[in-house]
Amino acid sequence: MEEVDVHVGANGAHQAPYPHMSNPYPHSLDRRLLAGDAFRDAKIRLEHTIRSIEDHYSSPAAGSHTGAAHCPRCLDKKKHISRAYYDYYLSDDARSWYAEIPQYKHEIQRRFDNPDVYSLDDIHVFFQAALREHLKEDLCTARRGDNGAVTSFKYKTSDLFNEGHRSTSEILTAYLANISLICPNKDSVDFVHALQSTTTPEERAQIYIQYYCTSSWDEPPAVKTFKAKWARMFESLAPHDEILAAMRREAEGSHASKLSELQGKLSDIKMAQSAHLKNKKRKAEKDQRDQRALDRGPSPRIERCTLGDCPAEINLLDGTVIECAVCEWLDRKGGEKGRAVYCSVEHAEADFDEHDLHDHRCMADRCIYSNGAPGPSDSLPGICQCCLEQDTVTFFCSLACYRENFADHREHVFHQRGPHDHYEMLDYFSPAEGMEIIS
Repeated sequence: MEEVDVHVGANGAHQAPYPHMSNPYPHSLDRRLLAGDAFRDAKIRLEHTIRSIEDHYSSPAAGSHTGAAHCPRCLDKKKHISRAYYDYYLSDDARSWYAEIPQYKHEIQRRFDNPDVYSLDDIHVFFQAALREHLKEDLCTARRGDNGAVTSFKYKTSDLFNEGHRSTSEILTAYLANISLICPNKDSVDFVHALQSTTTPEERAQIYIQYYCTSSWDEPPAVKTFKAKWARMFESLAPHDEILAAMRREAEGSHASKLSELQGKLSDIKMAQSAHLKNKKRKAEKDQRDQRALDRGPSPRIERCTLGDCPAEINLLDGTVIECAVCEWLDRKGGEKGRAVYCSVEHAEADFDEHDLHDHRCMADRCIYSNGAPGPSDSLPGICQCCLEQDTVTFFCSLACYRENFADHREHVFHQRGPHDHYEMLDYFSPAEGMEIIS
């Protein structure tokens, strides 16, 4: 940033800038307001001290004026007045606007140390010029994040300071009168003006709470809790800019969390919608196949005997058919493996073990009977009812195995078809009407 460019001498002329001056501008809102408090307090003390000095030297207790050029009474009065202005121009108050400007302190001290060279009027001219430059730097220095309106406002304010024919007081009055140009709404304008009439951090804390933390009746509980938390921070008189930055970070973090949650829900909806469309497509294709079959009418359905290389052919529409009852049931439910038919009971019995092992395989990843143990005699095999409603056939060897593996099954289905209400129900095996079970 640029260095302060004003160094006013006794005659008010511009001299060299402060050497090696760092630029702390722009100040935070708290720093500005505290500097204003210090300036106001210093002025009140100065006026009170000058009044006391005048009252004292107007009384008989101060002695009489001798009329000489070096009248002791006048020299003493001048010394006290000089001390009062010294305290005004160079106090040790950490709130003062020049607290972080050692070059200013050095120059003021140098002038007071040389009263034969610099009069109080000279020092006052320097003070006013330094204060004016400080205000210009503080109010007009651009900061990262300034939008176009704020940048333009700062440029125009800087031009007013540079023109020279307007007093500092006039510029500050114009600045506040036009603050609405960079405030987003009337509430923020009122907020700025309300701060101007405060004299203590406690007064300002109440204005901060009213502006940032007032809740409305229809706000969600989370928002009310958020505002109550930061209201307590303002009441503790923590710095305004630090609280505001923390509020923004927390709000942005909450927003990001909610956005991530919404994106997750949207992803779930898309997955579910995709699964629904796929199921709808499969159902439409099945309906078309069924309709074509109806349109064709009954026709011979020839299948080869399921046992090994047996070449015998069986017409499924001609007389009694020897077949696996479980496979017929699965086919009837929409399974994709088809029926297992045989040319004779002997072939059916010969193929049973191999056929049962491969075509009646339990869908459970960890079938509780996979080690060869027989299934429960009191539980029939079945199909997951929820999957069946989505035109998918998932076969389980028993109710016990289905219940044991339901959680894993549901998670697997979620990955395949997206999240949905996958309830637990088994559609038990039942042979076709009129089918005779012989083995």
